[in-house]
Amino acid sequence: MINTIFYSLPELSPLASPVIQDRRSVLNFALTCRAFRAPALNVLYSHLNEIGPLIKALPDELVHLREPSPVTPEQFHSLVPYATRVKILSKSYGHDDTAYELLVASAPKDTLLFPKLRSLTWWDCCLTSIPALRLFLSTLESLSLHLSDTSFLKAIIPDLHITAPYLKALAFVGFVETTEDSPSEIESLLLSYSEGLTKFSFTCYDIPSHLLDVIAAWPRLRWLTLELSYESIPPVPLHIPQPFQALNHLHISCDDLGLFMSFLRAFRILRMDSDTCSFGSPNLKTIQINALGCSSANIWSELLILLTRITLEHIIVTDGCRDQHTELHCHIEVSAFEFCSLLTHPTALVDLRTLVLSPNHASSIALNNADILTLARTCPYLEILDLGMSNTSVSLCTLGVLVRRCRELRKVFLCVDARLDSLAITLPNNDDDNDQVCLQPNTRLYTLDIGDSPIACEGPLDPPTAPDLMRSIPRFLHSMAPGLQAIVTTSGMGRAGRYKSECGEYERRWEVVSDALAAMAKDANYKVEGNDMFYFRGLC
Repeated sequence: MINTIFYSLPELSPLASPVIQDRRSVLNFALTCRAFRAPALNVLYSHLNEIGPLIKALPDELVHLREPSPVTPEQFHSLVPYATRVKILSKSYGHDDTAYELLVASAPKDTLLFPKLRSLTWWDCCLTSIPALRLFLSTLESLSLHLSDTSFLKAIIPDLHITAPYLKALAFVGFVETTEDSPSEIESLLLSYSEGLTKFSFTCYDIPSHLLDVIAAWPRLRWLTLELSYESIPPVPLHIPQPFQALNHLHISCDDLGLFMSFLRAFRILRMDSDTCSFGSPNLKTIQINALGCSSANIWSELLILLTRITLEHIIVTDGCRDQHTELHCHIEVSAFEFCSLLTHPTALVDLRTLVLSPNHASSIALNNADILTLARTCPYLEILDLGMSNTSVSLCTLGVLVRRCRELRKVFLCVDARLDSLAITLPNNDDDNDQVCLQPNTRLYTLDIGDSPIACEGPLDPPTAPDLMRSIPRFLHSMAPGLQAIVTTSGMGRAGRYKSECGEYERRWEVVSDALAAMAKDANYKVEGNDMFYFRGLC
């Protein structure tokens, strides 16, 4: 992948996941004082990626049994106080099977062993795991099931709405060979939730249109993750007044961006040119599209214009397989689409926090310094900007204004032009950005990826004019973002569509800049600590 980050479709995350990186420290905290014991154990056992830590609460002679067998209530009593703390649980395929069999054999029948369990991820699709799975369903609000076996699907799906009566979020992941029965069984399950779910993820196969018809009518659906095909688009107009009326987050995988726009039109998720009625999803805040094919520059331009018709917080669009070993990359004719298409309605971008545009190898993003300055003024809360190393280069001066104006920026992936005159480019006249005195350094930026951006001048690494520039660029970047300690040079497509070498033509020069940045950042941290302002380092 040319892009430095692969933006895969997110997993269903309906609950805060208190993953503990250093469990030993929390355990030591629990042993420090009796008053700390209960809160620390609540944290340790609230989220379990395996059942092993729970089973260790049993007497040693039971833990080391090779064959599970029922234990007496008195023996099982030591496990109960820990089981009642579990809120989130995961089970991988074939992991700790003996421990789960022990739970099934010994769990009390008159009380719930896991009364606080709210979220379950179950990756074991063996029929033998179903008794253990049913042990956890009764209190669940969120369930993620890996479906790769039709027998497992038929055994667990039909009565899931009864065995898990409080379910609000449901994810089907994996891959299932579609049969005549499997879609109808899932459709029957979805129809059984009269008020619908709040979060739904379906990535087992391309969802058919009749299942989408069911989901579109749910009045409380806020999160939706799907894989689309042309069979997902309904052949006739919908009779639903407001499809997807409560939708906040939409994550789609499809063949191309044109298919996604057909989906938008069919379900009236965004207002189109011909729309006269209100559209279905006025509260939409996140749109993520992972397109597998190659979309034209015209499709990209049309999509960007559509995305400005609603106020979004996160826009993530990746298109095409960008394998660096594809031979076509060396000879493809590149077409460009205008970045300014996204700036058609600037007021729609005021809340934008994530902007990722990563076109395929046949497309590039045409933008200029004025476009980036407009983006900087329009999006004060921007946190991530990633143009997939496919943009025409902007000056370092423009990059500095962007980073300083957008004070929340943490990651920037953008091709820049750092040749001899890059720091001397004058900003547009009568522009507020000319007054850079009021622009303070950005203390949050820690990742700057500039691809194979040109630096210094053509020719040897150390021409007579290069040394001063190689010192001035690190000073400029450090004053722009004092927490920045290195420059990432992910190789990508050249502006003419010519694939660069993996090392990058200018990598060595950017390494010099990174070394200087690291030294200045280290020196700055030392000075801050020496002035008794250690808290400032934490804010960086």
